[in-house]
Amino acid sequence: MAAVKPKVREDLAVVEIDGEAVIYDERTGDLHHLNPTATIVLGLCDGTATVKEFSFDIAEAFGVPREDVERQVRALLRDLRKAGLMENGRGDGRTS
Repeated sequence: MAAVKPKVREDLAVVEIDGEAVIYDERTGDLHHLNPTATIVLGLCDGTATVKEFSFDIAEAFGVPREDVERQVRALLRDLRKAGLMENGRGDGRTS
């Protein structure tokens, strides 16, 4: 089975201010604030790449170990999924 390509829900209102995302979920009325690093990951969650793929790109850009980046990205995606911000049921990039 193919790896999941995380995608943020399209119906969310997302505004970026000084490199930080503010997300409004009209369904729940919740407001979420992401730091600059989480905002980068959010921007990559467009359904076109796997967690491994964009973790590699982030690691390369920042000169840090891919394994560390991937672990942190997966943790962030779990939080986004729990908050109901992801399109698919998993949002953590793992295979079913």
